[in-house]
Amino acid sequence: MNPEQPDQPGPDPNRTIRHRWPHPESPQEPGHDPGQSPYTQHLPYTPDMLPDVPQYETKPPKSSWWWVIVVGGIAILVAAVAVVALLWGRSTVEPTVKPGSQAPARVTDTKAQVSYLIPAGWKKADRPSYTSGISAGGAVVVAFPQQQGGIGGAATSEQLQARADAVALDTARRLLPDVGGRDGLRTRALEVGGRPAATASFRVVFKSATKDPAYVRIMAVHTDDGGLSYVYGSTVPDGDTARRALDDVLDSVTPV
Repeated sequence: MNPEQPDQPGPDPNRTIRHRWPHPESPQEPGHDPGQSPYTQHLPYTPDMLPDVPQYETKPPKSSWWWVIVVGGIAILVAAVAVVALLWGRSTVEPTVKPGSQAPARVTDTKAQVSYLIPAGWKKADRPSYTSGISAGGAVVVAFPQQQGGIGGAATSEQLQARADAVALDTARRLLPDVGGRDGLRTRALEVGGRPAATASFRVVFKSATKDPAYVRIMAVHTDDGGLSYVYGSTVPDGDTARRALDDVLDSVTPV
């Protein structure tokens, strides 16, 4: 007699029960490897079985032409700088007289052995007692050699300046009537064409109160024969523009 067993609990309807069913062994084919699963299948190799590999585009190699471009650009820049420097250098140089072009007119006084410029607007003027001359409006320039009683070529620079002053005043009194006096005297020793020279200038005041003052200047230059020659100039009325025009003529004096 068996002891009574307690009632076994019934199957849980909410419980999943899994059963293992035996698989029938498939017949082994000739050449079958016993260690290999019968469910392993060998497939023939095809290229599309491999995973896709990402492809990257490679940069093309740098061309050597960029060196040519860089070197060419530097060469052009250097050439441009050289041209600018050359043009700037030429612009700072006084232009020379081209062959065939007309040089500024000059008076060549062989008797007084001097030469001087004829500015634009001036013309030659023959005056008694003078070997050459030019004039323009109220301005006049005359040249003449040393008169009797001159100091000659042995004069010092101080004597030459004093002589230039005396001759200038005497000439002004002859060419400018009614001279009453003068002021602003300036004398200076210099060298013209490698020869000793002197200049004197002053302002002339007339006796008549209605006449404007005049400007007077003279150049005294030693000559080859040991004498002196003078180039005298005066302009009426006095003024900055008139003085500059007269000074240009006197500054252009050279011995011949």
